[in-house]
Amino acid sequence: MGHGPVVVTAAALAAVVLGLAVRRWLVFVTTVESASMAPTLRPGRRLLTRRLTRTERIRRGDIVVVASRELGRTVVKRVLGLPGERVLIEPGGRTSVDGRPVAESYVVHAGGPGGVFLVPPGCVLLLGDNRARSSDSRTWQDPYLPVSAVRGTVLTGPVRWRPARARTPGRPPQEGTRTDGVTCAEALSPPARGS
Repeated sequence: MGHGPVVVTAAALAAVVLGLAVRRWLVFVTTVESASMAPTLRPGRRLLTRRLTRTERIRRGDIVVVASRELGRTVVKRVLGLPGERVLIEPGGRTSVDGRPVAESYVVHAGGPGGVFLVPPGCVLLLGDNRARSSDSRTWQDPYLPVSAVRGTVLTGPVRWRPARARTPGRPPQEGTRTDGVTCAEALSPPARGS
């Protein structure tokens, strides 16, 4: 009869340890801080995020949580470009990868800058769903983030589908629009030692 408090304490301790283990190795909670992913993800929404293992592959369309060295914070964005791909984003919002159009039913507020992006090996190109109001790879000094900076993929319900609206094709951006400056490959290189 005297084992009741011991059993309860042991069960509580086991639950805490299990919870910490799950958070450390499997999932964590992220809070959306901006409207850049609206309407898919609204500001203030808390998201359950699955940590990536070393063997997992990131896929186009994944919503990821990334540690951005350039911004000095964690951001939530959608993967558009994968290593080695050529991504064209027209000013009107139409996108293509290696010359093939990408269907993006989750984008309801197209706009913002366009460009041609040549994604370096080991890197990804990230955009917000609310293209007109998103600070993302199109506007960052280094548009590419190392795959190693991806902390996890967001576990979310089904994306609301909206029919594609007719868009007026704009003039495609010039080749090399966003290929200058620091590259992801340079960001992956070890820093030079000072003397």
